[in-house]
Amino acid sequence: MKPKLRADLEIMTAETEGGPVAYVRDPDNLAVPGIPFEAGVVPLLQYLDGEHTVEDMQADLMRRGAGVVPKENLEHLVDALDSWLFLDNENVAEERQARADYLAVDTRPATHAGQAYPEDADGARAFLDEILATGSSAASPAPPIPASSWSGIRISRLIAPHIDLELGAEVYSAAHQRLAAAERPDVVVVLGVRHEVATRPFIACKKHFATPLGTVPCDTAFVEQLEERYGESLTEEEIAHRKEHSIEFQALWLARHWPENPPTMVPLLIGSFHDFLERGTPKGDDEVERFLAALSETIAKDGRNVLVLASVDFAHVGPVYDDPEGLDEAGEQALKKADQKMLEPIIEGDAEAFFESIAKEKNTRNVCGVAPIYLTLRLGEPEQAGELLSYSQGRIHPESGSVVSYGAVVYA
Repeated sequence: MKPKLRADLEIMTAETEGGPVAYVRDPDNLAVPGIPFEAGVVPLLQYLDGEHTVEDMQADLMRRGAGVVPKENLEHLVDALDSWLFLDNENVAEERQARADYLAVDTRPATHAGQAYPEDADGARAFLDEILATGSSAASPAPPIPASSWSGIRISRLIAPHIDLELGAEVYSAAHQRLAAAERPDVVVVLGVRHEVATRPFIACKKHFATPLGTVPCDTAFVEQLEERYGESLTEEEIAHRKEHSIEFQALWLARHWPENPPTMVPLLIGSFHDFLERGTPKGDDEVERFLAALSETIAKDGRNVLVLASVDFAHVGPVYDDPEGLDEAGEQALKKADQKMLEPIIEGDAEAFFESIAKEKNTRNVCGVAPIYLTLRLGEPEQAGELLSYSQGRIHPESGSVVSYGAVVYA
């Protein structure tokens, strides 16, 4: 093999507390963003020209006085660059073709069907029904409310998880029992977490969402009105929706609840608010305020029953998330206590107090849903209180002690 680095990449170096590091910027946003590596690796990249094998690299480094660089170290570097799509090879070509195929159709495929949930209709329906039957027993902060008392109640906002469906079954059950029993919304604005590579903070999708239980239509008219009020396109980086599960899982639930006539959906991916942690709040930021004003006005003037659904998880802690140690039982209890403190302003509907609680600790618990939660709280009436339906934690890779927490909150 003679690996070749993509010619369109930009390599930059920066000084950090730990010394100089290098970053690769991908103008096409194919690669994983923001991966730093030691600046000393940069000279090795000159060998990735399609003319040198790993053995050639090793021999030349020795001739230059670098000593014996273990072959496995060089292979590890090449493998890492390949996994990040930094190499000019068939993996990048396949990714470009897959993106072109996705953009050419008006329906988004059910990307996670057959993996996160069954891909056939009967199997998917039975799978979701089993989750609903799980109840929220131990995870529920209070005794479950009889479903009959929820019937016909109109809800304006809902915070629900996007964790693995089986792992988060109790919390999914609490959230979606309430949604299924409530008055059917006409439109569901789903604020998902943008896990894919992208540069824009707000990304809409104009594709309909296929599920094993039928297609959930995108409310393209709503998206276009939102874009008009926002003042620019929200779909330039729509490719970020291709593999994203935070919206796909909610589309599946909507198709399950209303199989004959699912609500239209407004799929919106929200980027990180990490840059605001030092400032203390996104309030007053021109782009955030412009987006909130546009979305709020579009909802207000729509005239239909519009539900805002934040598809989020809470903390991500443990070695899988770059923490040095996993959580034991005492650690889980400490995490629960910290999450409960964070949930207080969420339940109270206080967006600024919520963000302040995250900024105060510099989001050391890696709460992934900060931005969608903040926007959801801002979209409600000032400090409109909600109801905590359920809270729980799940172990990701249990042997590592890594834990994700999640919950469900509803606002009438």
